Amino acid sequence: MKQLLIIIAAVVLRKNSTMRRLIFNLIVVAVALTLTGCVKYKKPTTTPVAERIALDKHPAHIVSAFFGLDNALPRGRDGMPVTFSRRVEGALDPTAFTVVTRSGIRLHPTFATTRPAHETAKRHTVLLIGELGSEPEDPPVKVEITGHLILAGGTDAHGMSAPVTPLSDGPSLVLAYAAQHEQIDGDCPPETKQIIVVIWAGGVRPMPGVTHDAHRLGYSVVTEDGEVTPIGLGNLGDGDNYEHLYLDTAAIPLRVSMKGGLLMDPRNDPNPMTSVDIAITSQP
Repeated sequence: MKQLLIIIAAVVLRKNSTMRRLIFNLIVVAVALTLTGCVKYKKPTTTPVAERIALDKHPAHIVSAFFGLDNALPRGRDGMPVTFSRRVEGALDPTAFTVVTRSGIRLHPTFATTRPAHETAKRHTVLLIGELGSEPEDPPVKVEITGHLILAGGTDAHGMSAPVTPLSDGPSLVLAYAAQHEQIDGDCPPETKQIIVVIWAGGVRPMPGVTHDAHRLGYSVVTEDGEVTPIGLGNLGDGDNYEHLYLDTAAIPLRVSMKGGLLMDPRNDPNPMTSVDIAITSQP
């Protein structure tokens, strides 16, 4: 096609000047259109929508506000993980969070982030960093969402509030949901039939001297067919508040428990004996 148009152009150039200029210009445009038409159209890329998990349809609220560190972060800042029943999907603005101290002082954190639990299947917890109160003089007692924060399903967390867990308390289980292999990153034992994702109030790690097996055997899961122990654990050692429990049964899970004194938070406070209901995906 391109060669034919060039031959025609050459013939036209031998004719009268007015006509040849007009036709030649038209041929140049046609050549340009022919060349651009050969470029394959590339569909614009879009950000994939996060796959829904069992908790995304549960009532939206703050399940925990955990005063984890007092003046222990760089520059003497405090740390407070705030966990929601649904994942955070909107942009984070620190000024959307208001921390109320025992004396009534209202404070905004300097930073707010979902790290280290920022992967798609996580994001239930926002870590607040800044001056958030002082233990024991004037500790934080309440967290309020006074700005806008979008959660899974489009719910705005504006107006939500929760009491603050005191600094001296150890971490407890606050959420759990059942998931399938394709929803969770990482390797799991070949016998795994389902994964229970447990979410703690703050980051956890084993207490000194606690072995991997003791850690695993500390968990128990009540199912419709009875109580079971995980055959393995995952998502360990990354500093966040999530752990994965691998089960070799497909029985519907109901509740997960953890023995006391096996895990600790960043301040080295041990966990109490703790348990929480497990959210499951409703069948269509």
